Amino acid sequence: MLNARHRRIPATPLSVALGLALAVSGPAFAQDDDTATDAKSKANATELARVQVTGSNIRRSDVETSSPVQVISKQDIENMGARTLLQVLDNLPAARPGQQDSRSLFTGSDGASQANLRGLGAQGTLVLLNGRRLSYYGAPAGFQTQFVNIDAIPAAAIERMEVLTDGASAVYGTDAVAGVINVITKQSYQGAEVNITADRSSRIDSYGEQQGSITAGFGDLDEDRYNIYASVNLYRRNAIPLSDFYDKRPSQYYVNNPNYITNLRLGTGSKPGVFNPGSYFAFDPTTNALVREAAPGCNNVLSDAAGTRCIWETWMNREIDAGAKTERATAYISSHFLIGDTTEAFAEVTYTDIDLTANGGTPSAYNTTTGNPSSWYSRNTGNVVNQFLTPYLGPNNVYNLASPELKALMGGVVGLNYLMQDVGANHFGQRNTDQSYRVLAGLRGSLGEDWNWETAFATAGTHSVTYQTVNVNLDGFERAFGPYTIDPGTGRVIISDNPAYQFGVISEANAQLIREAYPTFDIQSWTRLHTLDGKIEGPLFSMPAGDVRAAFGFNATRETFYTPGNEDAANGLITQQGGSWFDGKRNTYALFAEAVAPLTDKLELDAALRVDKYPNFSANLAPKIGLKYQVLPQLLLRGTYSEGFRAPSLAEAGTGGVFAQLGGFEDDIRCDETNAIANLLRQSNRPGDVDLGNSLLNSDCSRTVARMTQPNQDLKPEKAKISTLGFVYEPASWMSISADYWFIYRRNEIAAPDYSKEQDILSMTRNPISDNDRANEAALAQMCADPASGVSCPGALPGYSVGNVAAVVGQYKNQGRTLVDGFDIDARSRFSLGDWGSLNVGMAATIARRKEAYINDEDRWYYGNTIGYYGNPRLRATLNADWNYKQVTTSFFINYVGTTKWAWDRVDAEDNNPETCTAGSLPVNPAQCDGVPSWWTANLSVGWRPDDHWSLGFTVKNLFNRLPFYDPNSFLGDSSDYASIFGRSYSLQVGYKF
Repeated sequence: MLNARHRRIPATPLSVALGLALAVSGPAFAQDDDTATDAKSKANATELARVQVTGSNIRRSDVETSSPVQVISKQDIENMGARTLLQVLDNLPAARPGQQDSRSLFTGSDGASQANLRGLGAQGTLVLLNGRRLSYYGAPAGFQTQFVNIDAIPAAAIERMEVLTDGASAVYGTDAVAGVINVITKQSYQGAEVNITADRSSRIDSYGEQQGSITAGFGDLDEDRYNIYASVNLYRRNAIPLSDFYDKRPSQYYVNNPNYITNLRLGTGSKPGVFNPGSYFAFDPTTNALVREAAPGCNNVLSDAAGTRCIWETWMNREIDAGAKTERATAYISSHFLIGDTTEAFAEVTYTDIDLTANGGTPSAYNTTTGNPSSWYSRNTGNVVNQFLTPYLGPNNVYNLASPELKALMGGVVGLNYLMQDVGANHFGQRNTDQSYRVLAGLRGSLGEDWNWETAFATAGTHSVTYQTVNVNLDGFERAFGPYTIDPGTGRVIISDNPAYQFGVISEANAQLIREAYPTFDIQSWTRLHTLDGKIEGPLFSMPAGDVRAAFGFNATRETFYTPGNEDAANGLITQQGGSWFDGKRNTYALFAEAVAPLTDKLELDAALRVDKYPNFSANLAPKIGLKYQVLPQLLLRGTYSEGFRAPSLAEAGTGGVFAQLGGFEDDIRCDETNAIANLLRQSNRPGDVDLGNSLLNSDCSRTVARMTQPNQDLKPEKAKISTLGFVYEPASWMSISADYWFIYRRNEIAAPDYSKEQDILSMTRNPISDNDRANEAALAQMCADPASGVSCPGALPGYSVGNVAAVVGQYKNQGRTLVDGFDIDARSRFSLGDWGSLNVGMAATIARRKEAYINDEDRWYYGNTIGYYGNPRLRATLNADWNYKQVTTSFFINYVGTTKWAWDRVDAEDNNPETCTAGSLPVNPAQCDGVPSWWTANLSVGWRPDDHWSLGFTVKNLFNRLPFYDPNSFLGDSSDYASIFGRSYSLQVGYKF
């Protein structure tokens, strides 16, 4: 169940305790030793009569507040089949897909997962552990957005999650615009238990998730005056290599990439580890046509339109795309000690170690560059676009064994394609490590009969390291193949006639040179967060309807963020890596006050005020007002209004910048021109033409280009207005319905440039038309001149007017305004089945109404309302049914995502619409021209507790084996952002409590 809302009952101590237990689907303070005597329960009733819930600093004696709070218990998490916090959020309608650690490679924040409420990004969602902040992940997403890595939260110790789907900046701080996710651990624990789970896929053989946890504790807080417990959670997810995924993409992917499987050369190319002499090529100076020949000694010759070439099999061990291997260990220690009669000391220690690795696949090939050079910006070379082209072989090179005819075309100079297998199968790839911690110690107690106070100091931090072995080191490459010379006639770069690297052999000497040419380099990042907070809460005075309670507090924070960057990358020596760096620190301070006043027996006011002071900005005042009105015993009305504030981060407005690459850049000019050539070639009766056309098709529709994103010291803080209005209706003791309208209006939104939009690009650099471009034009002209091709060509053949984009420059900006609103609906019911147990049925839905961006006073709401467009479904919903019968619980859970258009917005719809049947200018499945289809999956779980010690569970995820559809906008070309690529999968859980 995603939200527990229950019938309001008189607030006696016993009834409040019962109501709280129902509200959170499990006791908030009483733990696994819940066999306590009735006398002990009665003694604790007063303590349970007032509890603190997420979204307020004031202890409440009722279960509903003016702000909507969704409660997900540990049992709910098991029922939905979730194994990680990320999977829980994927099943929460108010949450939107965020970054997944397994798909995070090359994002800048590799190895981490994000929370994303309302689709406003991780920067608008505050993640807390037991009501307090965690340190940001070491590397910001996209080098901009600092966020909490939700994978670092101790899963085994989670008791429940409370999700506040209302702005809470006045209570918690500036980054709670979209809401708050508060993960709450067990307050105390006695005994010990072990749990093991394992997940397997019916479709992806290599997929597997394994978890093991042990929790143990001792001491009774009431009797022994202390409790200490610890929980350790171990998690492992297997990598998914290309060999298990290459043929399992949606069918339309292979239509759009017709040479994808062919280019793997399975069964036709030389085997991995078998020497392959490679191929030579040159360009005909008269026609610009490419002429190619296999090197002498080739045993795997392929004929094509350009001649012959020596081919090799792609090694199928690449793990970058479908999923990297993750190993994660989390430890959590909690302790509580009573001091005297009114004071409690408490402490928490959290530590997480994450290790994510992905094999890069095929060893690198020496491919003389004839098309686009590698382009990148780097920190110490400023606005200069660095570029690298793999050189040619000169006429006197000892490894130039091309035929005299081929050498004659370019004065003896030839290009080379050659597979460098010397370092073996596992040199290339990426690894990410992250160690994060939080140590917290505090005191809480009471003053007099009804005032409570609490203070704590916490220190937290992360150290993230990305290790990449993928790019060329210019100095190392030249040591292997230099020194270089320049061909005086053409300006082409030529390698040494007798280079250190020896073509034609596989040796350890060569391997050492390749390790220097393609080294492993690291990018390290550190964050630190020190906080001191305190608050006091209790009754101020009495009104006719009851006590006015208030809370007052402070928060002082020291935040540091340091990314020194890699020195070689900063100097432009690592291709496609620019050495982005950040170095900043700041102190922030906050004061807050909150009051709850019962204006009448039925009307309650909740008011909060927070003052935040950030360096370089005036103090910000963030108010929040909430009202709840008990119209009838069965009907509660509620509403809130609050304001939010977010200062620019150190990455956005400090010194430094993002010197990196941008993947998926779409250049409409080149995309159209290349596809015009490709589509004519594909009509030919000559196989070589068709093969070339298939290779060219869509190849220029998504390119990787150099990117420089500049910080902006003139950024203004983001400000937001947030409001909710809703009701809770309980027509019967077994049914509860709630509905809330939510509205967020964010001004001066700080955004990274959207390089798909022309107005966000400050400057653009293009490469010249390349040798490869001219060869493509020549191949088309040759085909059209040959009647045997059977192609009726136009009089003016398509060709290239410009080269590909090499680099773009942008700057962080205050975008203007963003407006989002919609409705949350939640319905719960409980049925007694007599001797057959009980049945709980629930439904939760988020209905989005608007998402609009005001660009500036000239363009205004340029893109219109994007709800219903790609990435912004109007409806997300879940449905669950849980049947409890004796020791068995059976749960059925459905997750639904509604339809959208393929276009991102109304401007994009001019090019991508049902008539064009495209998305991102690529064809989609003809059956899905109208847009992205709706998607749903179902999970079925059965849990059995035969006695007080054992627990067994079995879950079938994606019960009906629904497979992703083709989505050209996604990372893998399928809908795996919310649809599982694993098909039907199975999970087994075994637990034992000592």
